[in-house]
Amino acid sequence: MDLIRRKKSILNFKQLKEIGLRSSLINCDGPFLIQKSKNGKQILKSSDPFERSLFKKSQGIFGFRENVILRVKTTQGTSIESNILKGEFDSFKNMELLEREIRSLDFKVRKNSFDIAYFEIIHTHPTGCYLQRDDEYEVISLGGLSEADYMAANYLSEKYGYHFKLKAICPGEITYCSA
Repeated sequence: MDLIRRKKSILNFKQLKEIGLRSSLINCDGPFLIQKSKNGKQILKSSDPFERSLFKKSQGIFGFRENVILRVKTTQGTSIESNILKGEFDSFKNMELLEREIRSLDFKVRKNSFDIAYFEIIHTHPTGCYLQRDDEYEVISLGGLSEADYMAANYLSEKYGYHFKLKAICPGEITYCSA
């Protein structure tokens, strides 16, 4: 394969769904797609307006910067969101910031006499689903939730005793969700 002439195009949800019909990489399940990874199943869906807005805020003049929002869902059906947190969340300093927001949201929920059902960690990813073309080959590159994402969610779940769901918003208006 000639790496210099390789062409790479971002796939949107509709294109990915069409590829899923012809491939075993992605399974179609109603309005969602399911991708198996080494960390388990990931649900792919078309990004909603909130997720598209968060992704646009990640794109700056000088490049991409990951944005994260924590959302707590209560058993009473309400949700409360944190402010937008910026930066890569694989460093200890940024994990402390995430934990501070978790404690703040937990306090807000308890102050209103609600009960926490679960937390969501909603973040943007610079890599998504790509189709790379060469004269002879087509290669699909699938993004999604990383092992580091799952490790952070597991760590927080063990530390705070709540379930943490993950969402990664990728280019092409595709959102990966933990199953």
